[in-house]
Amino acid sequence: MALQGAQGAVSVTVNTLPRHRILFLAQEFVAGGAAFLALRHMQRLVPAYDIDLLVTGPCADEMLRQLPQQVSVFTLDAQSWRADVNALWCLDLVMAARALPPFQHAYHALLATSVFPSRRACLAMSLVQARRKLLFLVDERLAQYPQRLLPERCAIECTLLSADLVLPVSARLWQHIAQQCPMLARRPWQVLHPPVGLARIEAHADVERDISGPPWLGSERPVVLTVARLSTEKQILQCLRIHHRLRQDGVDFDWYVLGEGPEQARLQDEIEALRMSDVFFLSGVRSNVVPWMLQCTVFALFSASEGCPTVVIEALTLGCPVIVTDVNGVDELIDNGRTGIIVPNEMSAMATELSRLLLDGSLRAQFRCALASDPPVSDPAQERASLIAQIEVAAPTAPIVSILIPTYNQAQYIGQAIRSALMQDFASLEVLVIDDASTDQTAVLARQWDSDPRFRYICNERNLGRVANYRRALVEHARGEWVLMLDGDDYLTDADFISHAWKALQRHAGRSVVFAQAGHRATYLSGTRPDVNILPPIIGAEQLMSGAQYLKFVYETGFFTHLGTLYHRCAAIANGCYTADISSSDMDSFLRLALEGEVLVLNTIAGCWVQHGANACRHVPLNKISANVRIFRQIALTAVQRGLISKAHIEGPLNRYEARTFAYLFGQTLGRAAHGPLAPLRMLAVLLSADPRLLLNRHLLSVCLRHLPSVTRLFRHRWMPSLKQGGKSRERRNDVP
Repeated sequence: MALQGAQGAVSVTVNTLPRHRILFLAQEFVAGGAAFLALRHMQRLVPAYDIDLLVTGPCADEMLRQLPQQVSVFTLDAQSWRADVNALWCLDLVMAARALPPFQHAYHALLATSVFPSRRACLAMSLVQARRKLLFLVDERLAQYPQRLLPERCAIECTLLSADLVLPVSARLWQHIAQQCPMLARRPWQVLHPPVGLARIEAHADVERDISGPPWLGSERPVVLTVARLSTEKQILQCLRIHHRLRQDGVDFDWYVLGEGPEQARLQDEIEALRMSDVFFLSGVRSNVVPWMLQCTVFALFSASEGCPTVVIEALTLGCPVIVTDVNGVDELIDNGRTGIIVPNEMSAMATELSRLLLDGSLRAQFRCALASDPPVSDPAQERASLIAQIEVAAPTAPIVSILIPTYNQAQYIGQAIRSALMQDFASLEVLVIDDASTDQTAVLARQWDSDPRFRYICNERNLGRVANYRRALVEHARGEWVLMLDGDDYLTDADFISHAWKALQRHAGRSVVFAQAGHRATYLSGTRPDVNILPPIIGAEQLMSGAQYLKFVYETGFFTHLGTLYHRCAAIANGCYTADISSSDMDSFLRLALEGEVLVLNTIAGCWVQHGANACRHVPLNKISANVRIFRQIALTAVQRGLISKAHIEGPLNRYEARTFAYLFGQTLGRAAHGPLAPLRMLAVLLSADPRLLLNRHLLSVCLRHLPSVTRLFRHRWMPSLKQGGKSRERRNDVP
């Protein structure tokens, strides 16, 4: 961690608010729209708040120098915050964060900008403690959400969920991104246009004394000005080619570009190749662009992508004739044809309209007159007051624990599940039924509890499927910091369980416990088997295990329960819980989650796992068996690769657990779901694809032998009738004279 001070100046107004500390968060603080947005908001808010800035990536000295001197800047050490390709919620990242001052302070508010798609910045936003979190949406990076890998999508979801309010810089940007990222569409939002450098604009009367004024002063040649980072999406190369085309057509003017960026060398080479060095200029970054805007003939911005271009707001505020491509936000700033020109992102259209604006002085005068009577931005004092109002909104009290009850056509069981959840004596609790578009009486029965303020009933518009319903319940509907998932056909038996688990977690509050797990009772409704308590084979009331210890514990003992697991919601979302659409999605989720911290195993019974013949685990299709078993070896490999456990220590328990799981699933399939004599051969192929050594496991072989009569019946039912029919035909043929 590096602590830096930055010099700067800002006018101070009378502060009528209590002096609170707020934190700005950015993944980078280099010249660009997101950084300038954060900078200008800090300049506006520093009279009212003590401000820290946390940057998770690169910083530019020039940007830091513009900060008010009261702002404290923190940057993350790249070594301690290394990018881990296997997971987001890594224990080493969490522990590293706890050592840094921004993560030790409880802030009045967090204001985050340019965090997407950086997993490090998203993790930082999740870890920072703040009464209220605001998230600025400043560009289109989130539009790639559907193409992102699972860890990145999980990080994005965590960030969106942790934000109390999303502040897009334009309505069109929000609408565009919300189409690609459905979760964004369900978050509260409010447009807040980017603030402009009004202090510089108000000082424009003194531009004659500005020694960094534009070099063309005194020249009669028309000048086009662009202020943009020299990056691909700003399309400066297209600007150069448009200029070259118009010059060949006899339109004579100079074009100045203020900015720096990765495309600078390439652009300079192209300028020289086209012999445009005397008319097209890359003039670097200027701390004050106001004199340049005031003296240019036309301001042009031909970007391919923008959130809402701040430089266009500045140019319009200064009365510049503006031409801009049809990007996000410009239709909210410009009345096309009256206060400026909006053109499609197509070179012929851009060239034609730019030429018209350069050659038509009366059109430019018309734009200036319209802008003088109808300025494009609101009162900066009002904008500042609006942002402060959002910071000061009273934060609603969220429950500590959410009990989620996903269900589908389980009317005969749902009442017992809801009663068992609401009987919990834990004070800070919510109970949610998430109905996956049931077609029976589930809704009618569940809504009997609507009068209980702790209860909510939510029905999906369409059936999502079991695992997707789990995920939506966790990600979108739960509000608690900790979650228990209770299937609609199961129920809790211990009214004190949540309180008991919460107290146990509090005893280990200084540790990185990601979930507490108790046992359950298996109840067989058919009555063919007695109920059985499944408790963890531990000594004492509880045992704290590392993730690797827990993984080995599960493989050695076979102990696992879903309904008895109270887990950290944000950690589960970040780690992609309930994203594998398999019967064993719960085990896949929590074995992976265990590797991100520690697990507290409780020697108690939480509730009943009801066995009624329609359970998902009893109806795994033959073609899904391999996917359900493969996860155990994949998770073990992840633990070995991270150095959490050696292969020698996990291999034996893993092999035995794989064999037991295959034996169970094969037994269910052979006994219930196999149709045709080729089913056993397909199962053999599945086994060989997973691990041929499992063929030597005695337990697995005994299960297969036990079900040989089922295989024999399959052969007899398929082929014996045809053999009998064939025999009769031969007999009839022998009777023919």
